[in-house]
Amino acid sequence: MKRFSTACVVAAASLGLVEGANDHQDRCTAILVGAKASVTGTPMTTHSNDCSDCDFRLVKVPPMTHAPGAMRDVLLFASQYPRYVGNARGYGYARDRLDPLSGFTNWTDTVPIAQIPQVNTTFGYLEGVYGIMNDQQLAMGESTCGAKFYAKPVGHGGAAYFDVTELTRLALERTATARAAIALMGQLAETYGYYGMFWDDSNVGADPASCAGEALTIADATGDAWMFHILPDDTGTSAVWVAQRVPDTHITAVANEFVIHSVDLADSDNFMGSANMHEIASRHGFWDPATEFDFAVAFGAKPSGWQYGITRRVWRVLTLANPHLDLSPLTDGYATTYPFSVQVAQPLAAADLMRFHRDHYENTPYDLTQGPAAGPYGNPNRYGVGHAARPGGHFERAISIFSATYTFVASIHPTNAHLGFLWFGPYAPHATMYVPIFAASTDVPPSASQGSLRHFNKSALFWSNLAVGNYASTWYKFARPVVAAAQQVVEADALAALQTVYDGAHSVLASQGDVADFLTRASHTFADKGLAASHSLFDALVTRFHDGSIVSDLTEASFTVASMGYPQSWLDRVGYYDDNITTSQSMDENCNVYLSGSIVGSFCVLVVLALAGGFHLGQRANRMGKTKRGYAYIQ
Repeated sequence: MKRFSTACVVAAASLGLVEGANDHQDRCTAILVGAKASVTGTPMTTHSNDCSDCDFRLVKVPPMTHAPGAMRDVLLFASQYPRYVGNARGYGYARDRLDPLSGFTNWTDTVPIAQIPQVNTTFGYLEGVYGIMNDQQLAMGESTCGAKFYAKPVGHGGAAYFDVTELTRLALERTATARAAIALMGQLAETYGYYGMFWDDSNVGADPASCAGEALTIADATGDAWMFHILPDDTGTSAVWVAQRVPDTHITAVANEFVIHSVDLADSDNFMGSANMHEIASRHGFWDPATEFDFAVAFGAKPSGWQYGITRRVWRVLTLANPHLDLSPLTDGYATTYPFSVQVAQPLAAADLMRFHRDHYENTPYDLTQGPAAGPYGNPNRYGVGHAARPGGHFERAISIFSATYTFVASIHPTNAHLGFLWFGPYAPHATMYVPIFAASTDVPPSASQGSLRHFNKSALFWSNLAVGNYASTWYKFARPVVAAAQQVVEADALAALQTVYDGAHSVLASQGDVADFLTRASHTFADKGLAASHSLFDALVTRFHDGSIVSDLTEASFTVASMGYPQSWLDRVGYYDDNITTSQSMDENCNVYLSGSIVGSFCVLVVLALAGGFHLGQRANRMGKTKRGYAYIQ
């Protein structure tokens, strides 16, 4: 059974490679902040795993010691639940931890596609679909990109060992810094081969090259922040890769398209890369050696359709971080007019990055809460238009999207390696409650580590936040302030409580030397509070907003129910004031029923006849009943 994501099918569609497809729904956004652009003085990275069918569990892979001569399994890319079954990556993936109510239970242990030599010891780390953060505070975000070449994995028609999920896991297992992680991933991919998240177009007609590349945003406790790009080489047995350091006072973002343009491998302080990039680009005509080399143009897949579902997310992040930036929302397909990174207007906090991820282009010309597609109540969601839609159309693609599996902001502690954590938000950013989960924990709270898309489970943060998001979208302009207020309370309370956790961790370290259990309990407490708040929020939304009404004054002796009403502009658009309905029109294009004159006339005749008949029968019954009881016993 193939357990890979359908995300790449949608990605190919957004590049104009699948006729009749739409949107950029299953596509990830990642943000990377330099150390001095952060209020903590340490770099931050984020990732929104925008995938409608991905395994949403957050799992702790424990630190391990391996016997001399041991081999490490290499796994085939998989993202659907369960993305891995077995014991090699800790108890979190054991078969007895699988959801018994998932609807399918005949899971077998995952079979590796290859093996490489194992190292003696490996670090513990948190992972979702991709590796996220290890106990050395090395953290990574991800965004899939199109590329000029694609390759197939070993055992599936090709020779490549590694996709990006396995590379992130290996880097988190074996390295503690961004530079070391990049060097390891590049070396492994060059030696054993690299393939993208999708490699076979036989079933869906998608171009595998549309998902053949990857971008990683990598941050560490030394203060480094690096952007990493990788794709297969032209033989299918190696890789081409490059990495660029983010200046300390800058921010950068990637949204499914390479963003590294100029490359200077002689500047080792700021660039790393494979030695083959220039030769391959020149040989295939991707680059003229007489011109300046541009990695994104040489090796990226240029969108053949509407590129702004990609480039506009980058524009939005950069301009949110620096509102004074003179950057146009319009650019070419490779975004060559955009800088790699920009200086922030002021140091950013984790809460700022959460706000960026919750964005729907509010208060811009591209605001998804406005216009006819948002409906009368400002719903920012734009779902798939279906196969019947003719090609060429588009909706805006915001940073926040309903198809997100999870989002996180990785927070690196400036002085204590034990205290790195994720602000982890299952489901869509605009509907989630971000809760702290420490990378040094021995396990992940059940509300974040268990459950699947196969079965609704209100004990899972993902499902609870999904319920909030789906309900709130119906009455979005009324419900959104209530959701935002609840999020602010949960996240502000967690931020305030973190200092107490830090103080307690220092005391435990001083007295016991091991803080993992303490941080595990703290993570569970944060997650439990987030889940309870999400449940309470859903209850409040259903109580206050339903059936087109707003219910208020609920703590008073008499409460108030008021109609939400409709905006005047919406009434104008839908023909509320249209008097030109002909007698033959019984239903409009929106399936609203209109009664024609003939129907109304016939209905009136029936009513008169019914009244007359009823009167006659009533008179007869009255005469007959004068000598009888006016009731009957129930039998």
